[in-house]
Amino acid sequence: MTDRGSDGGAVTLEQLGPLDELRDGAELAPFETAGDDARYLEGRMLGAGGMGEVRSFVDRATGRSIAMKTVRKGADALALRRFAREARIQSQLEHPSIVPVYDVGLDGTGAPYITMKHVRGQSLASVITKLRAGDDATVRRFSQRKLLTVLSSVAMTVEYAHRRGVIHRDLKPDNIMLGPFDEVYVLDWGLAAIVAEAEPVVRISAQIAAVPDPDERASQPLVDSSPRPETATGSLLGTPGYLAPELLEGGRVATPSSDVYALGAILYEVLVWEPMNRGESVAQKLGQALDLDGPSPRERAVAAGREDVAPELDALAQLATRRDPAMRLDTAAGFQRAIERYLDGDRDTAQRRELAARSVDAAAAAVASPDATLAQRSAALHEVTKALGLDPTNAQARTLLVRLMTQPPREAMRIAEEVGREARVRNFRFAARSFMFAQASYVLYLPLLLAMGIRNWWMMLFGTVMIVGVLLMTIYYHRRPPRDLDVPIPHLVTSLFALLSGEVLFGPLVLVPTIVVATGVGYLASFQRGRVPIIVGCLAVIFVPVALQLAGVIPASYEFADGRISIVPMMTELPALPTMILLVASHAITLTVALLFVARLRRSYVEAESALRLQAWHLGQLVPEEARPAVP
Repeated sequence: MTDRGSDGGAVTLEQLGPLDELRDGAELAPFETAGDDARYLEGRMLGAGGMGEVRSFVDRATGRSIAMKTVRKGADALALRRFAREARIQSQLEHPSIVPVYDVGLDGTGAPYITMKHVRGQSLASVITKLRAGDDATVRRFSQRKLLTVLSSVAMTVEYAHRRGVIHRDLKPDNIMLGPFDEVYVLDWGLAAIVAEAEPVVRISAQIAAVPDPDERASQPLVDSSPRPETATGSLLGTPGYLAPELLEGGRVATPSSDVYALGAILYEVLVWEPMNRGESVAQKLGQALDLDGPSPRERAVAAGREDVAPELDALAQLATRRDPAMRLDTAAGFQRAIERYLDGDRDTAQRRELAARSVDAAAAAVASPDATLAQRSAALHEVTKALGLDPTNAQARTLLVRLMTQPPREAMRIAEEVGREARVRNFRFAARSFMFAQASYVLYLPLLLAMGIRNWWMMLFGTVMIVGVLLMTIYYHRRPPRDLDVPIPHLVTSLFALLSGEVLFGPLVLVPTIVVATGVGYLASFQRGRVPIIVGCLAVIFVPVALQLAGVIPASYEFADGRISIVPMMTELPALPTMILLVASHAITLTVALLFVARLRRSYVEAESALRLQAWHLGQLVPEEARPAVP
């Protein structure tokens, strides 16, 4: 950094080195320049405010860089009194986070000045702005924990000032400076109020002389011997947005609680990276200040898609920004202790349990009705998980979570069916492939049927057409499963007629029942709806022909004589060897396909059951042993 000297030459701090060593024979040079007008070499402008400006200087007597604050030219008497008052107050506040005053005096033109430590760094307001913009370097350097540590230091600085009888009255992120080596400074005590001003004013020198003990002296309240500054009618002391509501009301004076309000507003901004008071104009900010009553930063953060505001910090920000001072956190020390408890991990267990209990009650109320909607159950799950986050030991929350997970509503069953449609489609296609294999195997029977001898060719043709029709329809539905996986009625009807055509071989009570059972199992396992038509159709294939034969409507398939039953063939002859081969082969193929299909179903069932048991075990671990009997 280069500062411009008063004589026009450039003075660099780097040229001074770590220490400005004295030259031989110049031991007394610093003391000679201590009272000289040329002692301070002027540098660049550091900042300007409504009352004065601050420039960097180099103190030739000590070799250090300093900051000099002066009153603007043409300042009125009120500004001069406030400047003198700020100098006296800040000079007496000796704290590591308050910029020390080195000297006060009048320059060559008679203008008052204050020299103080030259503070380098960036304001908390600048840090928050960069965090909001997503600046990577700032995000890495200033975590929430670090900013809370900064705010803890600020709170204790304010508490120190309060115990000395000083109220800052203008706390805001712009007046908090963060140094490159983690220094924290509370700046701008120009609007500070002294609690003891209501008492008779005495000279500082007399006050100090009356307390000889330096330690005791440091704890004495400050008094101001300068003329008490007046406040112009209608003027505003403080910054809208951080100014406590009571200070906007006539006749109210600043108290330590006023600074606590500002600390709460700063904490709010640190948590959500946005000002608590979002008014655009001064009038809007003042109006919001009177309306806001302990706003929740957590609600603002959640609305912005963030969930990183802890309940303890949320509660602290709300308590510190209550509109009524009587309801507000009363001391900056209490504010600091609350932050430190959070940083130390000493969470307020009672408060967390209370918040968890509220969430559980809200969840239970949402699903109190057995006809609770999915939206209500979703809200209940949100509240339960929030309760467990606050209090993992809450048995009621864990039990309610298990109940919500294991007892889905009717709407959820519909959604589960839609989600599980892919798995059902896979099962449907497996059943279709098994059915196609069984239908295609009938081709193997043609040589046997021809070898047995055909009696009625039209029956042979009808059966063949039915089987081919069933095969083609099965191929079609395998490629294009029904949208709702309902029973395809055309396929069912064609399949039943194909089964009826098979009765012309050995009648309705031989071979056909085996094929009907295998067919019915395939249908029932593939479709959830349409069970009645399947069962009725399968029964009709067997018992309707039997009834018609007994009634004499159609020829009987069986004759009984001398204790024997004889099969009356309709379509083919029944020679011994071909007939026996046909019966064995058809039963073997039908049973094999049916049993393999059932085995596949059994394996799927076992896998699903194992997954459910494992899920149930995991859910059961959420519930304490003493509460497990209550879990359905």
